[in-house]
Amino acid sequence: MRFDLNKCTAIKMAGIRNRPNVHYKTFVLSGNGEYLGFQGQEGLFSVFSAKDKQLIKCINHRTQINCSSFLTDNIILTAGHGGFCSLWDMRTWKLISEFQDDGALHVTSVGHSSRHIAVGSDSGVVNLYNKDDIYKSSCKPLRAVMNLTTQIDSTVFNSTGELLAISSKELKHSMRLINLHSLKCVPNWPTANTPLAHVSSLHFSPNSGYIGVGTTKGKALLYRLTHYPSY
Repeated sequence: MRFDLNKCTAIKMAGIRNRPNVHYKTFVLSGNGEYLGFQGQEGLFSVFSAKDKQLIKCINHRTQINCSSFLTDNIILTAGHGGFCSLWDMRTWKLISEFQDDGALHVTSVGHSSRHIAVGSDSGVVNLYNKDDIYKSSCKPLRAVMNLTTQIDSTVFNSTGELLAISSKELKHSMRLINLHSLKCVPNWPTANTPLAHVSSLHFSPNSGYIGVGTTKGKALLYRLTHYPSY
């Protein structure tokens, strides 16, 4: 389903021809806005043109996909059960590298900046990798962030790549900010008195002056990050 903002109407997208039983859980948009990637069942990842909504290619991750991301305009990262993370080149549609997230049973969230990859797991651990290292099958994380104890649902970097926000919706107040210069959690926010409740989604504003926090009760909370001068 897609939504036309100009006409305020919902338009149902056609399914994949010859695959009538494919159901999509979620999707990701490429950085250049040209591609939509839909996560299907049994490891299926389908890439569509964002312009005309036509299927371009289906690729098959080795296990169930839980999360995905366009790392560049040409590279797709898919990850999921077994801790497997796969890198695909859209120019050849071939698997170019694969690694297992360190210590993870299942990968549940991935995020990236220009320098780092964040990989969250069902145990609550978020591993931070150097982006150049993930093309090695034996890559090791720069740091394992262990401040949360339940399944990671969101791993979002700000526009400068200096901050990483992570969250889990299973427990109240399960959100942290990571300073990428020190690779440590920001100590003074959020606090025990910050009314976060169960966090379901996160996003930074374009210039990092604000962070938006969605909750399972349907609230959208907006917080000012005063370190950044503009929206």
